[in-house]
Amino acid sequence: MVVDANGSGEGNCSLPKDVADGLRDAGGREGLLSRIPDKDSLKEISDRHQALSDPVRLQIVHLLGASELCPCVLKDLTGLTDSKLSYHLSILEKAKLILWRQNKNWRVYRLTELGRSYFEGKSI
Repeated sequence: MVVDANGSGEGNCSLPKDVADGLRDAGGREGLLSRIPDKDSLKEISDRHQALSDPVRLQIVHLLGASELCPCVLKDLTGLTDSKLSYHLSILEKAKLILWRQNKNWRVYRLTELGRSYFEGKSI
């Protein structure tokens, strides 16, 4: 079915009044499509959601929400091996949810602003 800007359908299918009204109020088909992020942005959003879909990574995000931490502390608190911790940290980094800084011989991880917004429940 093709929907026109007034929210009515062409062909033998008619829309319920509340759907047609909502579609019209949203600017019709083009108005709705203009609200969808571009494909690259959708991919970034999807990657973030996938990064947060693992309980171990959620645990890491919650720990980093409380304090900046080095890998040795994260390893102790999560019970992960070095390689598993590194794997999970790299996924969170690629999703732009965490970052690290060098402090002498140590890496210190923290949430990014984006990561903090997810941690605080302010982002989708």
